[in-house]
Amino acid sequence: MGVLALTGCSGVGGGSNAAADAALACPKVSIVRDLAEVTQFRNGGGRDLTDVTSRAALADYSGNCDYTSDGVTVNVNVFLIAERGPAMQGNTANYRYFVAVAKPGEETPTTKSEFDTSVTFDAGKLRSGSREELAPKIPLPKDANGKDWKIFLGFQLTPEQLAFNRAQMKQ
Repeated sequence: MGVLALTGCSGVGGGSNAAADAALACPKVSIVRDLAEVTQFRNGGGRDLTDVTSRAALADYSGNCDYTSDGVTVNVNVFLIAERGPAMQGNTANYRYFVAVAKPGEETPTTKSEFDTSVTFDAGKLRSGSREELAPKIPLPKDANGKDWKIFLGFQLTPEQLAFNRAQMKQ
């Protein structure tokens, strides 16, 4: 994976020059609005509430970054919350999410990595969650600042799931 970082992270290496350390900020991270949630339906044509197997949301992220002479490593925790739907069979739901990176001054990501995760629901529980730990490295020249890089998080959705999300937002 290319790049990943967080806004407002404070761990910028072990140097003693506080002014220089403060200038080396972490890249900006955002959860893409249209891709922040996923609703999964059982196989077949039904798409009402009784057909939902599970729903999940990328709820938050946290972390910090560490600069070295060859770049910045970002230690990231991504928090996912899931809800069991009435059509769910079993106790586990599987999701795919991505981390995409855009270079300074660009809006279109230049790299993208996808990750699979699963959430297991305890017996009788309707909600569960997971914390995904990532530690990607952004290769940068010595003393370069990663603050202008952009990081995007979201679920990897099918065209149908994306259309569903957008229709829900209009309501």
